[in-house]
Amino acid sequence: MEAVCGRIRTVPRHRRTLKRPKKRSSPGIELSPATRRQVSGVVQFALGVLILLSLREQAGSAGGAVRTVLTFFFGKWSIIFPSVLIISALLHFFTGEEHFKAKRSAGLVLCLASFLGLMHIGAPIQEIATRKEELGGAIGFLASVPFLLFFSRPVGYTVLGALFFIGIVISFEPNLGAIVQMIRDLTTRREAVRPRPLRAARNEEIKKAKVAEEETDEDLVEQDSDGPELNIVRPAFAQKENKKALAKKIAAEKSERNVKAKIKDILQMKDTRFEEWTFPGLDLLEDAHSELTIDDEELKLQARKIEEKLEEFEIEVTMRDAHPGPTVTQFTLLPAEGVKLSKIENLKDDLALALAAPSLRIQAPIPGKSLVGLEMPNSKRTTVHLREILESPEFTQSTSQLSLPLGRDVGGAAVVTALNDMPHLLIAGATGSGKSVCMNTFLTSLLYQNAPNELKFILIDPKRVELTPYDGIPHLLTPVISESEKALQALRWAVAEMGRRLHRFSDAGARNLDEYNEKQTDEENLLPRIIIVVDELADLMMRQYRRDTETMIARIAQMARAVGMHLIIATQRPSVDVITGLIKANIPTRIAFRTVSAVDSRTILDGIGAEDLLGKGDMLYMTASTPDPVRIQGIFVATKEVERVINAVKIAGGGRITEQIAMAEDEEGEEGEQSLSQPYAQIDLDADDNGGDDLFFEAVKVVQETGKASASLLQRRMSVGYARAAKLLDIMEQKGLIGPVEGAKARKVYIEKMATP
Repeated sequence: MEAVCGRIRTVPRHRRTLKRPKKRSSPGIELSPATRRQVSGVVQFALGVLILLSLREQAGSAGGAVRTVLTFFFGKWSIIFPSVLIISALLHFFTGEEHFKAKRSAGLVLCLASFLGLMHIGAPIQEIATRKEELGGAIGFLASVPFLLFFSRPVGYTVLGALFFIGIVISFEPNLGAIVQMIRDLTTRREAVRPRPLRAARNEEIKKAKVAEEETDEDLVEQDSDGPELNIVRPAFAQKENKKALAKKIAAEKSERNVKAKIKDILQMKDTRFEEWTFPGLDLLEDAHSELTIDDEELKLQARKIEEKLEEFEIEVTMRDAHPGPTVTQFTLLPAEGVKLSKIENLKDDLALALAAPSLRIQAPIPGKSLVGLEMPNSKRTTVHLREILESPEFTQSTSQLSLPLGRDVGGAAVVTALNDMPHLLIAGATGSGKSVCMNTFLTSLLYQNAPNELKFILIDPKRVELTPYDGIPHLLTPVISESEKALQALRWAVAEMGRRLHRFSDAGARNLDEYNEKQTDEENLLPRIIIVVDELADLMMRQYRRDTETMIARIAQMARAVGMHLIIATQRPSVDVITGLIKANIPTRIAFRTVSAVDSRTILDGIGAEDLLGKGDMLYMTASTPDPVRIQGIFVATKEVERVINAVKIAGGGRITEQIAMAEDEEGEEGEQSLSQPYAQIDLDADDNGGDDLFFEAVKVVQETGKASASLLQRRMSVGYARAAKLLDIMEQKGLIGPVEGAKARKVYIEKMATP
């Protein structure tokens, strides 16, 4: 009862508290679980030794009684009982854990009973009762008698053998599939080393090889039979012996001015018009080669961490190979039967936390293999240089003159592709991820492979920074373009040039540029390849010419492959309003550098993955023929290297641009900065180039005289209907003579003088 403000209030029963006296703990010795396990181990060890002495008749009369009891139950296999006790005690001492729990003990009992039955069932039936102590004891007798009385010995062997293996599975929970695979691997290895069957001889050879290569090959994989069975696959470029052999090869070929010159000699090309051109030398590039410094023990430790972390989540895997690359190391895993790949993929963040890795990428499965790839960043990254890729067999043995060196994959192998196989390329990624260095790598490698008459560039650089150093090389059709209006006009010219080339190919009966050039006897009629490079697509797509830019890029991407024209487009804003569906549909080959989100990665690659990249040239490369993107460490080329190559090309070409394309006049009638020159700038219309309409030349003359292009003007001047006038305007737009419709604005006219028949 409580009195509150003069009132009496009853305290509820559940709020009443009673002080109970504290329970005094009884005096005694409290042992920790670890101490109890150690004491149990000592007791088991002592008991096992005593039983062992009893079986050897060294424990007196009491030991004799123990020996009689054990022999009665276990027969001549009584030694098993003390052996199990001693092994259990040793496990307590060395591991501090209790290994023989209830389930494992039950499995061992089943194994022992079935084993004793198997030892007993082979004796003659008339002797199994009298020879119990010589066979499997009373336990073996009881386990075998039912089969001998009611079945047959084969049935007994089958059932008891099955019970024996069931006991093993219950006790130790082995992976039978992994055991079978291990037996197969051992058999395969034994067959592979059959000429050298002795392990001692093999170890002796390994020691000799290590002594001989101690000074030249410090990264040789040490074969450790006691360590985890992880196969570490070292890339070829990581071995110093290969690097020295490569250096000797370069010294022997130092007089060569071009990596491709030897290939041209081998192919015995009939064109001799490029003999006077001096290609830049490889000595302009830094003579640096990639060297992996990652240790084998570190790889094995990481593999164990991965396996243990997956075991914590009840995912059983077998570690197979480790492929150390310049940026990441790919560990290949073989999941156990019944393990879902999605379960492994969902643990990406947990694995990254356990391994203290900034990010992880899981490739499940690896294309063409029944393995899962886990790509983990290296503690120290290795820089891939341009010169080492230009000297690699993958590049020097390529027959394409548009070979693009990409870098090295996760296994350390050089990756080289051909632009004429793509035939167009889209590059996207966040700022500072490596796009500009990648563009410089491509342009520099193309200058090493092509003379000015073989290859022409149209460089569009709205940022006025990245491509400006190339201004002045003889490979340019026009100085580097930085204004959006002139960039659009360059794309229109490319569309018109594409149409002119298609007409010439049709007249010559050629299907592509190579066939056309082979049929030409006059060198003046040979056509070069043209590569259009756009460094920042977003700047063009965000202005008023967005629709025209998208249309021109799509038209070039659709039809320009056969005529030898290619696009390389880069952007740092991978959004759907820049990389539109129309552009993506026509450019399936893409390179994604690190992005800020998974949404941007889907915009580039139609899938996630680019958000987990590490930056600084780490890329995902996707083509139309590859199901999944390939991870590659891009090439680093320093600015001073690019400048040296550009200066060498300018000196070889006389420091001037040999050919230019025609730019349109602006609305005020002032001439553009670029002048008109042959053979690419002038639009030469013959009598057959009328677009399928006899009034085409008359319509062109009307547009030329008035400086206007409209359907109503053609209707009044030529007395034609609206449909035909609109068709004539469409033909002129296709040929690059006028601009497209811009809403209510009038079409732009790009012609001033024209030769008509």
